[in-house]
Amino acid sequence: MAEPVFVKPPPEGDHEPPPKRKRFWWRFTLGSLVIVLAIAAATSASILLYVDSIATALSHHNHFGKLHRYLAQVHGGEAENILILGSDKRANLKEDPGRSDTTILLRLDPDRNAIAVMSIPRDLKTYIPGVGTTKFNAAYSFGGPKLTLRVVKEMTGLPINHVVNVDFLGFVRAVDAIGCVYTDVDRRYYHSNLGVPPSEQYSEINIKPGYQLLCGKKALEYVRYRHTDTDIVRSARQQDFLSSARERVPISKLVLGQNDLVDIFTKYTTSDISDTTTMLEVLKLFIASRNAAVKEIHFPARLGESYVYSSPEAIHGAIEKFLGIEASAGPRGSLDEGRSESKKGGGHGKKRAKPKKPHAPKPKPPGSDGLLSAHETSEAMGADVARKVGSGFPVFYPTRLPSGAFYVEDDPYEHVQNPRVYHLRDTEEMRHGAYRIVVEWPLPDGSHYFGLQGIQGWSDPPILDNPSVTETIHGREYEIYVDGDRVSMVAWHRGNNSYWVANDLLNTLTNDQMIGMARSAQVKLPNPKPRRGRAKP
Repeated sequence: MAEPVFVKPPPEGDHEPPPKRKRFWWRFTLGSLVIVLAIAAATSASILLYVDSIATALSHHNHFGKLHRYLAQVHGGEAENILILGSDKRANLKEDPGRSDTTILLRLDPDRNAIAVMSIPRDLKTYIPGVGTTKFNAAYSFGGPKLTLRVVKEMTGLPINHVVNVDFLGFVRAVDAIGCVYTDVDRRYYHSNLGVPPSEQYSEINIKPGYQLLCGKKALEYVRYRHTDTDIVRSARQQDFLSSARERVPISKLVLGQNDLVDIFTKYTTSDISDTTTMLEVLKLFIASRNAAVKEIHFPARLGESYVYSSPEAIHGAIEKFLGIEASAGPRGSLDEGRSESKKGGGHGKKRAKPKKPHAPKPKPPGSDGLLSAHETSEAMGADVARKVGSGFPVFYPTRLPSGAFYVEDDPYEHVQNPRVYHLRDTEEMRHGAYRIVVEWPLPDGSHYFGLQGIQGWSDPPILDNPSVTETIHGREYEIYVDGDRVSMVAWHRGNNSYWVANDLLNTLTNDQMIGMARSAQVKLPNPKPRRGRAKP
């Protein structure tokens, strides 16, 4: 069993909760940019000049007490590491220290024109000074952002330049303020406390599978859900949601027009930014990174019954990837004890060659990709969808699946229906027919869910922006989306209709399996409905 990560004790009294200070509206700027990861959409230097003209009139205030002495200083334009904390502290409960529900490390590196993101599992077995060996998120409960910062620094060895703390009431209201977030929901999430003893109750949730617009409360339920998932799956779900959220709002809109966001982040966001000069330097860094690719680094984790385990060696290897903006290979959650060969010797400040453009995996002949024929059950699934959708909407369904995978069965008690046939509205409020076929794949670490999505008459949903590569295979053009070295999604079109095969949250399916399932998709045309007033032949 791995030993807990050891953290040196801070000086006595250093992890007291920080004093409360008056908050000013400009603090929302950094907080809002981070919480939605809106780091790729600034289009004009005039935005920066606009902010500068306002910032010169602001007073200098410190919002995290003595936190500054634990933060590393940088010169303008250098790469920075930002610690993002999502907590469930309620602003109206002064006695409540809160709990850290989400911890994300974000690195902005304008020289490499890249951004790295890494989540730290809340259940990581960690030694916390003054507390003992326990779960990582206890650091926030006992010492707030200050103690959490010290634990992260000792665990990772990273210099941290800024800290942003957003509580989840702010998250809910911010998601609503940006017009909600289009999310590709992998499966049915449902729990009701009706008839459940109080000791066994937990947060209720009722979200159906499929691509959809999630708003505040449901979005929070979705990203926080963990009762039948592991800590690693939950972190992956949060990463995907934040990635989708950043596409919803450009920086110009955040800075120049969203008064409701100003109010939200004034009330629910705190940061270490205590002067306008620092605020402007961070904004410049965000704008310099506007076109940067986001690289996800997997935290090296091994699941146990009560804790998530890691080792200093594995964490060091992940931090080298983080500093080098080098996306992790393999599925999310895989434990990589090794160090990155390209980053041995530190790599602080050394420029690296630009990453190679992703290439589509070469398709392999049927039978060599680990997929088996599921034609009979798949055809029945496709026919079921075709009966429910409107005429003029061709239905694609996969005919080959991984060994052991099966279509999720209907369960009225759990409110599960597969396939799900429904409607959604696009960014212009136009209504479209849609369907989602959900596949469950039981593996030793639990069940994984993936599936096929179809949308009628919407050729450019946000999820299909910026494919990694486009490839034509056997006459069908595929848009292939790569996360690290894994294919996360394969999409195609028929007319104005959009279809895609989505990997599970951990990207467990191999590239050959993803390409193979997309290639196996067959189409069924719904029967045209008879016109009213005409006799049937």
